[in-house]
Amino acid sequence: MRIHPQTPLSSSSRGALMAAALMLMVVSGIFVTSWVALMSTRASQVSYLESMIERHVGLESSRLLAWQCTSSQALVPNSTLSSSKDIVLGKNTGSINTKSGWNALNVYTSENTPGGMTTVYPYNYTGLRPGASYLNVEQLVRPDSDTAGNIDDFNSWQFLKTMPPVLNGDLFCIYRKPDAARTQLDVYTDASSSSGGHIACWTVQGRTVLHHPRSLFVANTPSPLQLPFLTKSLYIQSHATLEPPSIPYPVYGTDPNGKALLPSNLPVVPSTSGPIDSSGTSDFQGYLNVVQNNNNPDNSLWHFQDREAAAGRTPTVTIDTNNVFNSSTEAYWIAQQTNPTYKPPDWPRGYSDSLKVLFIKLDSQYLKNMRITGAVNQIIFVGQSNATAFANAAYLKPVIITIMPALNGDSIRDIRFERENNRRHVLAFKNTRSAAAAPPVIDLSWVNNPISGSEFRWRCVLVNEYTSLMFNMPANLTQSIRWLGGVMTNWTVKRYASGGTNPSRLLFTSDNDPAVPAATNNGPAFSTFLPRDAWLESYFAPVAPP
Repeated sequence: MRIHPQTPLSSSSRGALMAAALMLMVVSGIFVTSWVALMSTRASQVSYLESMIERHVGLESSRLLAWQCTSSQALVPNSTLSSSKDIVLGKNTGSINTKSGWNALNVYTSENTPGGMTTVYPYNYTGLRPGASYLNVEQLVRPDSDTAGNIDDFNSWQFLKTMPPVLNGDLFCIYRKPDAARTQLDVYTDASSSSGGHIACWTVQGRTVLHHPRSLFVANTPSPLQLPFLTKSLYIQSHATLEPPSIPYPVYGTDPNGKALLPSNLPVVPSTSGPIDSSGTSDFQGYLNVVQNNNNPDNSLWHFQDREAAAGRTPTVTIDTNNVFNSSTEAYWIAQQTNPTYKPPDWPRGYSDSLKVLFIKLDSQYLKNMRITGAVNQIIFVGQSNATAFANAAYLKPVIITIMPALNGDSIRDIRFERENNRRHVLAFKNTRSAAAAPPVIDLSWVNNPISGSEFRWRCVLVNEYTSLMFNMPANLTQSIRWLGGVMTNWTVKRYASGGTNPSRLLFTSDNDPAVPAATNNGPAFSTFLPRDAWLESYFAPVAPP
């Protein structure tokens, strides 16, 4: 067998092969080098991202720390926070510096309004809660870098706002029911088939604000729950983070056309009327304690009365006896009637042989602030008798009338509003009985006739703490009631079913209702006679590097 020798490669072929091998080595080198460079770049990117995330977490933690510090400190009456104080969660984790701090800060006594202040960027006139308000501005900043660590510089502007809700468009405010209450807070049930039946049939020409949806629910409450009365808007402000507005206590409303009304989708800003006890743990839980609150006298009607007396503007008279009384220089008198001018429901059953009646003349220049402690059976608020007196009543200085049940003996069960009233005043009810006692039921009725037309116009802010108030419509079905001023309540406010089911017969409108224009009152502003809600709006602004 013959073997042929291998033909040697030519020089050109060997050159081509070497060039190809060299090209492969170059390409491989470039690939390896690029891959190493890419991995290095990726590693650097991850490192930078880690730093960015750390700085972002630090900023967010600082923002929340500023919110928490201000909410827990600045909304407490007479709060003091030392200046230049560092509050540190941890280096690179989150921290704030109090800068100038504040001394004896009390937002409930603030008279600052946006028009009288230098605005601070990025101040928003109305903010998350619609309407103007009283305003205090505080600034928190980042500590120095040695303390704060790798966190961008920032300014945390804290806008502390207060306003009587009924003057801010919140015309029907429903607060958390008292802890002692065993049943639901009733502003929605229909009991028209029972004796003395009551219904939720009225119209709110503004916002209805529900502070604690759970208060409306018991075992047999329909879910979702529709509030049957008509309202222009519904704003749900659930204070507990574990109980958002829709779960597990869904509530929706009814608009003025009778259609389903979903709650407002505005961001919920927790608010507080101030401390209700010494612990401070319940401040933002939706409670109402503004009639007589010793833990927050600067937002308490009882203490407003003391303030006005101490300032020499309006004395306070206490009605704790039913002795017959009359005077030409007083705006009230007490009578005992065996044949009452206005017989209470079920008269004379449940009453003694005579009715103790307190008359209060609202357009008298002598009218004082009043504390009524249940010594009488009936109160008659005497309004104005003609159009001129009605117009002039708006000029009179406001007054506060507080009504509390007697701890024993007679108590108020019947209140009559005679004709119409244009004087600004606060009518406040507070149940001071023991928790075991059922809350009192007080009938509110209109008598006589309107000055003109068919509508009773009654200017007043109604505050109700754990008392059942029942509106009794006029007997004449063509007559209606326009309540000018709004309602703050934590218990039943209803109307008797005997007055029919027309929601336009009971209107709740604002004090500045254009349908009933009124002059500005003499003396202090009416807003200083009203309880306030306080809330915080925070604007966190990182400072750009130089």
